Amino acid sequence: MAVQARLDQANIPFLLEGKPLTDMDGTILQIAGRTVVLKQYTLMSQIASTGKWAPWLQANLAGTTGIQRPLGIYMGEEITAAALAAADVISCPIMRGGAGVVVDEGQLIFDKGDTGAGTPCTLADIPTVPTNQALQARALLHMLGIFPKSVIAISAYET
Repeated sequence: MAVQARLDQANIPFLLEGKPLTDMDGTILQIAGRTVVLKQYTLMSQIASTGKWAPWLQANLAGTTGIQRPLGIYMGEEITAAALAAADVISCPIMRGGAGVVVDEGQLIFDKGDTGAGTPCTLADIPTVPTNQALQARALLHMLGIFPKSVIAISAYET
């Protein structure tokens, strides 16, 4: 009788390659009605006038303040709903781009809004402002030097 030993690679890193540019001092906007945590690797948008960050949401695709575009990825630990509801959260690491940064697309988090019940964005979503831009979220991230890529653990093909 033959016995095969196998080790599954269950810990695929989020950053697969490249040199990330991470702002270690980002400020995440207070969201008074927030009832769910903000998770690590959440796609974020930035309000142009204040420089504060907020989750990139389907509900904001027609925004005009910068909140309509994905411009970074939150890299820190989960932030509780209570902390987000109480005040701006400071000193947050936000990956803003980089040189050839490939990330595991399967680990990206698309926020579902303040209660967690909204429709999440996808990398195929197109911010509608400005109206003539017509770029999918994936292309906008590519312009920042961030390249989401599907990753499959090789052990998924073992029989």
